Amino acid sequence: MLIGLLIIIGSLLIDQLTKILIFNYFEPTYVNGFLQLAHPGFKIIPGFLEIGYVENTGASLGSFDGAHLLFFVITVIALIFFGYLFTKVDFKHAKVYSISISLFIAGTLGNAIDRAVRGFVIDFMNFPFIDWIAEFYNNWADMWLSAAIVLFAIDAIFLESKRKKKKGLIDEAI
Repeated sequence: MLIGLLIIIGSLLIDQLTKILIFNYFEPTYVNGFLQLAHPGFKIIPGFLEIGYVENTGASLGSFDGAHLLFFVITVIALIFFGYLFTKVDFKHAKVYSISISLFIAGTLGNAIDRAVRGFVIDFMNFPFIDWIAEFYNNWADMWLSAAIVLFAIDAIFLESKRKKKKGLIDEAI
């Protein structure tokens, strides 16, 4: 469980520190009620990674804009659920599962802190090579949540059955 707490704390620190830097060094502007970047940001890796500043008052891709109470309720429910799952982390026997749950908590808390402190989530990373889906900006908390989903799925599809089978063999031997 200590490893899980370290993952949560480390991930939260990376997320919040980068958001603070973006918040302090970039200034958003609004045009006709829509947020526009005061300047286009800068390209870290042209065609792959750009940095900018977007104040996201909604959910993914700006959906549910301004639904603060809804986000609060969903966040509390999610954190209770992930907290329960965190009681089952076992880095010795279920590393992928344990990392995924830790990242779920870190990502959820990272964006929740933004909403509670600022009233919006700071998004700043854009990956132009996937603009064919939609141009969107995200942050480290979003990345932690995406990684958590992938890792959780890998664990559920491929690793959980192996653990159960192995545990069954151990139980039969006893």
